[in-house]
Amino acid sequence: MDKKFTVLRIIGTVYKVLAWIVLALGILAALGFLAAGIWGEARAVRTPGIFPRSYVPLMGIAGGIVGALGIVLGAGFYFLFLYAFGEAIYLALAIEENTRETAQYLRSREEWPGVQAPS
Repeated sequence: MDKKFTVLRIIGTVYKVLAWIVLALGILAALGFLAAGIWGEARAVRTPGIFPRSYVPLMGIAGGIVGALGIVLGAGFYFLFLYAFGEAIYLALAIEENTRETAQYLRSREEWPGVQAPS
């Protein structure tokens, strides 16, 4: 059976590839945010007087971890959305193919005894 809707197949694949790219960039951004938090804490500790000592942990590692988790969760959400959209396109294409094959089969079958073929 010939494959129809080539452009939709390409679009579905693009969405799935884009989902993986978003996830990879999200993980890299989270690592960068965590590194910036560590660097910011080290800078704040080395430069007295810029920030009160009680705020240093909030800007440092703890802030980096919270921010990194937020970025990873956001990237994970977008990954799932984009990947699911690509899969939904493939699902619609599979339903169309199966429906077309079933219709072709029903048109081409011989009449069975006692069963009328659809007209």
